[in-house]
Amino acid sequence: MKKVLSLMASAAIAGTFTAFSTEAYNSSAITAVRIVEHGTYELEDGSTVNYKIDEFDNVSVGHYQGGGGDVVLPSEINGKTVSIISSNAFYGCKELTSVKVPDSVKTISMSAFEGCSGLTSVNIPDGVSEISHSLFKDCTSLQSVQLPDSIRDIDYEAFENCISLTDINIPEGVEYVMGNAFANTKWYEEQPDGMVVIGKTVYKFKGTMPDNTSVTVPDDIKLISGSAFADCSGMTEVKLPEGLEVIENDAFSGCSGLTSVTLPDSLMNMGHNIFEGCTGLTSVVIPENIRSFGYGLFKNCTGLTSVTLPEGLISVTIGTFEGCTSLKSVTIPDGATDIADDAFKGCTELTEITIPASVEYFGENVFSGHSDKLTIYGYKDSAAEQYAKDNNIRFAELNADGSKPVTTTAAATTAKKATTTASKSNSPKTGDSGSAGIAVAGIAAVLLSAAAYRKRKD
Repeated sequence: MKKVLSLMASAAIAGTFTAFSTEAYNSSAITAVRIVEHGTYELEDGSTVNYKIDEFDNVSVGHYQGGGGDVVLPSEINGKTVSIISSNAFYGCKELTSVKVPDSVKTISMSAFEGCSGLTSVNIPDGVSEISHSLFKDCTSLQSVQLPDSIRDIDYEAFENCISLTDINIPEGVEYVMGNAFANTKWYEEQPDGMVVIGKTVYKFKGTMPDNTSVTVPDDIKLISGSAFADCSGMTEVKLPEGLEVIENDAFSGCSGLTSVTLPDSLMNMGHNIFEGCTGLTSVVIPENIRSFGYGLFKNCTGLTSVTLPEGLISVTIGTFEGCTSLKSVTIPDGATDIADDAFKGCTELTEITIPASVEYFGENVFSGHSDKLTIYGYKDSAAEQYAKDNNIRFAELNADGSKPVTTTAAATTAKKATTTASKSNSPKTGDSGSAGIAVAGIAAVLLSAAAYRKRKD
């Protein structure tokens, strides 16, 4: 019987014991879990791990201390089942060579084995659904990994810099493979040039894309991974399937030859800078499921003249249209609340923008470098009107039904001239406290969106 030094905890500890599962994505919020016991458990070789037991008798183990080598983790502590390996549990343990994980474990949290450069072998029990963020990053001696059929998702940088990894099976049920999951691995280097598809993810286009290429993404794809087609300047068109749910950061950035893309109605999550530098793109319609998107979505799309924003949009995020020098007209949908920093910075040809009364927050430099011809259309006494006055931008009042006036009224012109010396003390709130877009910081975020979408469909 191994030594157990335990302490009883009476307070609820939020965030101490956070493990995502497929079931968790269906809940509306992550709540605090009360830790009822925590302590230190001695393993067979004399090394130790810390452990925690929550109010539901779930046991997590972590913070390994010992000399490395071959480690065997317990399936039970104090009669309770070990089901979780905590974040950073073995982080940086270079002397670790193998870990025997009990079949009871269902969650192995982010970076649990990151930096274990001597690790050559680890088993992943059936029932684990995710290879979490940076789980095996920098495990330079890891050569072979057997993934159980229960795996559905492989998160950011999961195997990054596993330079010896040559053999890994990908179960048929894998759906999401996030950016850099296999960066700098022998396995990826050995993949043939072209579109590298992993499960239901387009992970990367490998090699140089020929000029004037039209790309068709397979029908069963759910995710376009981070930087998947970045700098594929030969791409002129991409056909995306209905059923696609997520496009990750920088997926098409630098695709200067891209002139046509149709985003499917199934799309629910869009990361940062997806179309940055797509100078040939002229028009885009964003699907109605999108409520927010990452920053810099169309940054420096100098050919973009037309964009249709979804009715349910909450925020125009940081730098969304920055440098879109051909954009002339934009309508912000009713219900949106924020226009963030640099959203239309450098849009030198923008002549009109319609802003609903629901927009109450304006970030810094929203229209920096705008044309003298710019007119903000909005409602009387709205934040948009105040913003226009405070920033010496022409304002035209919308009719009660939301339609534009036939001409800019003399009163509006007079009001514009009168604002040149107006105080900005009554300006709508600006700065860094408004919505600045979504941070796609892990697969948990995109799966929360995916679950919500599937629930609506059901």
